[in-house]
Amino acid sequence: MQRITFGKITSAGYDALRMKLELEFRPTGRIIVFLDVPEEVWYGLKNADSPDRYFQRYIQGRYLEERL
Repeated sequence: MQRITFGKITSAGYDALRMKLELEFRPTGRIIVFLDVPEEVWYGLKNADSPDRYFQRYIQGRYLEERL
């Protein structure tokens, strides 16, 4: 997991072999795993000036979710 200090996303991790993106959200600590996420989306998120905005534009609602 990589710590992200902007907005609602507090940490993120990516499993390239399984194409799974795991995000933790504040303030609840809720964790959501997104399935079949291409690696370039992961790099886009971790290099974004605003991870929250990137999440809303390129991830939210586009991939299947598993809530932990």
